[in-house]
Amino acid sequence: MIVVVTVTYYADTSDVRFGLALELCKLAASKQLLTIIVDDSPDHQTIRSSFERAGESYVKVFQQDSATYHGKGGALRQAIQLAKDLVGEDKASNSVICFAEPEKVDIMNHMQQIVEPILAKNADIVVPMRCDELFRKTYPIEQYHSECFANLHFNALAQQFEEFQTPDAKQIDWLFGPFAFSAPLANAWLKYEGTSWDAQMVPYVRAVRQQKKRIASVTINFLHPHQMKEQEEGDTRWTKKRLHQLNILFDILGEKEFKI
Repeated sequence: MIVVVTVTYYADTSDVRFGLALELCKLAASKQLLTIIVDDSPDHQTIRSSFERAGESYVKVFQQDSATYHGKGGALRQAIQLAKDLVGEDKASNSVICFAEPEKVDIMNHMQQIVEPILAKNADIVVPMRCDELFRKTYPIEQYHSECFANLHFNALAQQFEEFQTPDAKQIDWLFGPFAFSAPLANAWLKYEGTSWDAQMVPYVRAVRQQKKRIASVTINFLHPHQMKEQEEGDTRWTKKRLHQLNILFDILGEKEFKI
């Protein structure tokens, strides 16, 4: 079983990301991929009905329980808990839970390629890597350069540890976002309390370093939505947001998790 999880928040449905998330839901139905969405939008009922209608029976939307699950990281944990419950103990060993941001519509076209090493028992965790040519072509140019820089930094740090020196783990696309893991590893994410981007990455770093789980990179021909490039390229609000993200990750991931 494959279960895709994601988290959403939209101030209103005019947000370009809402339209992209609708497309992801339609693709989930087309690809017959079970998808769980945890949403914290002010108009949750509208968002829920729109997504579930677009995703037919393959998309289930839940309101974020903010009292228990805080922030973006909490929403991710809630979604993973729901996926774990859906899979059940009897199917866990042959199931994969995958996270992807809802605007990354094309990721659904590559999901089988991403999960294949896990289903084949060749890896416990997979972090897909963007084909560099398409990465540069379809992303805002500032994002391409900032994320390439961050990937070089984190890969250099990771290479200090033997668990990241295997051929499949030497080049990780840390800043891409999506990842997949064998369902029995869900607790690695559920017990981590981070509330931001670190909630995606720190659990798999700890699973590899502390539990000796196998991580692999799979290169995919991912196409970023043109709407995102058009909206963000050349806009200093987004360059500032990317710098903020790097500062958080350089501290929490770089200084703490990769400290010798």
